[in-house]
Amino acid sequence: MDGVHDMGGMHGFGPLTIEADEPAFHAPWEARVARLSGALVRRTTIDRFRYTIEQMPAAEYLTSSYYRRWLWAAERLADDPVVAGGSSSFPSAHIPRRAGRFAAGDAVRVANPVTPGHTRVPRYLRRAVGRVEKVALAWPNPTSSAASGTYGEAELVYTIAFAGADLFGPPADHVVTADLGESELERP
Repeated sequence: MDGVHDMGGMHGFGPLTIEADEPAFHAPWEARVARLSGALVRRTTIDRFRYTIEQMPAAEYLTSSYYRRWLWAAERLADDPVVAGGSSSFPSAHIPRRAGRFAAGDAVRVANPVTPGHTRVPRYLRRAVGRVEKVALAWPNPTSSAASGTYGEAELVYTIAFAGADLFGPPADHVVTADLGESELERP
């Protein structure tokens, strides 16, 4: 889903404030929200939780703190019939023994998923060409697990390297890596 939450590579939001020795929680209520959210996610998938956060209205999302967004999602998930009746075991990430469509060194293009639901493909990587560094692991497809609230069959996930200049222009002299599912990649 394209929305305000997908801000990677975007400009105009001002400088990031980095707090030295930042605590995990700034207030006791944040710790309680984290525990509550963890309990809800055990009944569904992390992808359904993320997708629920993505439903937050843009103005509210941009003015809310990290745990305020979690609380907003938890309130909605508590009424979600899939969550109410479900129980989901967290999948185990593993290096698969089967060969995939791609191998280390292969050039790949990132797909441009058109979905009204959840996708883990950031906007700034769509249609970009990168190189496979390795098969990272096997993991259920996030779009499917967000929609169903259960983890399905695992697919291969590859670590892909992109030249920063290809993504952000010539001044970007760094490399960006992203872990992307096999279904999100194609040959250039």
